[in-house]
Amino acid sequence: MTDRDVMAFVASGYVILEGVIADDIRERYEELTDRSLKPLVQTPEFIQGVFLHPEVAGVARSLLGRDFLAPTSAHHHLYEAPHEGQNWHSDGLSETGIGVTHLQCYYYPQEVGLEDGPTMILPGSAFRLVDREAIAHYGDIAGQASLTVPAGTVVMGHYGIWHKAGPKLNNRRRGMIKFSYFRTAEPTRDWITGSEEIPEYEDVRIQPYVTNVEHYRERIRCRRTWEWLCGVQTNRDQTAWGTDGSLVSGARPVSELAG
Repeated sequence: MTDRDVMAFVASGYVILEGVIADDIRERYEELTDRSLKPLVQTPEFIQGVFLHPEVAGVARSLLGRDFLAPTSAHHHLYEAPHEGQNWHSDGLSETGIGVTHLQCYYYPQEVGLEDGPTMILPGSAFRLVDREAIAHYGDIAGQASLTVPAGTVVMGHYGIWHKAGPKLNNRRRGMIKFSYFRTAEPTRDWITGSEEIPEYEDVRIQPYVTNVEHYRERIRCRRTWEWLCGVQTNRDQTAWGTDGSLVSGARPVSELAG
């Protein structure tokens, strides 16, 4: 990933790698007779072709640093009959509100259409610290995205991103394989860079569900996450500090003003 790619991930909370996994993995998946993934995911072909796929592992390497923890198992989310879908939730705890230490990934062996009950995610929601039950009552949210994707797609997201299974309208078998990567090293800007100078975080458009006041908070959280990923370690105020150590408001240390 490049600086711009990492900034885009910080803003949205996910990356979509469309159709990157080979068809032979999908064929092996379709041969499974039940929900058990063990006969598939622990084979050398799956480990090399999915967990260590160059594009998938490349994203993990860029966002989690050297010697990240790669998965050796996975969870199978399999739907066959029609269903109403799930409530909005974020898995487990949403961590600290900044930083990237855990990537949760969704691999879709088969094409997923709108009637197949696609995973739905909310761009930009990853750094909102909430209890999962606190968001379960929401219905449709402006800006939500349905992951209608081609076969072989892997979606890599921040662990805290809001998501749910969408309503399934047919009887077609629709599976998703979920797995995770974890950080083991302190963050540093060691992805693909054009220069040693750390660029300022570039603001992105306001998400449709976010007010102007909320966007201010989102911008601060995103900038602090960008700085954290770049290895900028400071004891800054959580709402106002910029990457050069100056306050956004233009305030200065009292010792400077006193002369």
